[in-house]
Amino acid sequence: MILPALFALACLAVSPGSDQILVRDLAPSFPSLASAAGDAPVALAPAPGVARVFRTAELRALAVRLNLPAPPPDQPEICVTRPVAAPDPARLLAAMRKEMPEATIEILEFSRQPIPEGEIEFPARQLRRGAGGALWLGYVHYGGNHRFTIWAKVKVLVTVERVLAVGDLASGQPIQAAQLTAQMLQEYPSSEPFARSIDEVAGKWPRLPIRAGMAIRTDLLVNPRDVVRGDTVRVEVRNGAAHLELEATAEASGAFGEIIPVLNPISKKRFPARVEGKGRVSVDAAAAEVMP
Repeated sequence: MILPALFALACLAVSPGSDQILVRDLAPSFPSLASAAGDAPVALAPAPGVARVFRTAELRALAVRLNLPAPPPDQPEICVTRPVAAPDPARLLAAMRKEMPEATIEILEFSRQPIPEGEIEFPARQLRRGAGGALWLGYVHYGGNHRFTIWAKVKVLVTVERVLAVGDLASGQPIQAAQLTAQMLQEYPSSEPFARSIDEVAGKWPRLPIRAGMAIRTDLLVNPRDVVRGDTVRVEVRNGAAHLELEATAEASGAFGEIIPVLNPISKKRFPARVEGKGRVSVDAAAAEVMP
């Protein structure tokens, strides 16, 4: 049962951190327990804010079980509860800062339900971004392995280094260092793989177009290609033991080992070729018509 405020004041408190009601918890209101071991368990502890009431008959049975003198005829009932109190914003904030010491944190709102005494924790993985602030779920650890859920609406910012595009970056084209700028920004924490230095980005190619001012993610970059579309490439043509070389135009970009289409500028015939290195491809003449 949930305790009315005045009734709760008269209840005895469960021992801090205990999952059970112990003899010493009842002893102040049950003199017959004075000679019993104080750490002997009596019953399971109630949930936070809930009363566990020991009726007179139950107290008599307890005395018999512990081989103690019977309680007096006028022995009153005893209620025991796990004390709760209004959440302290300072303690909530301290728990958040312990989890994210590098962040600037402001509590906008928090759960007002009274909480049990215990260690407060706000795991970083439970921070969820939302409109007008982030929702952060936390717990109060109490009575052994129990957790009491709490929440807070917060504003969280961290200082991070970001690499930004100075102008629009086209996909499939190498990024020059002059097209980038590195800045320190304050923003919501993110686990996305953003680049932190220009060296991580310069020379690589965007897989998708990147707009000016956007922070650059490393998972959207690819290593530079050995052959770029439109390049004039040296084609090594193999035909059994014989081979010859000619120049052609790459019609796609590719890295070592990839197959790309190339164009013979004389015959205007296209054929697949294997990228062998910077500006070099190879083809088996038996598998493709290469010569004019």
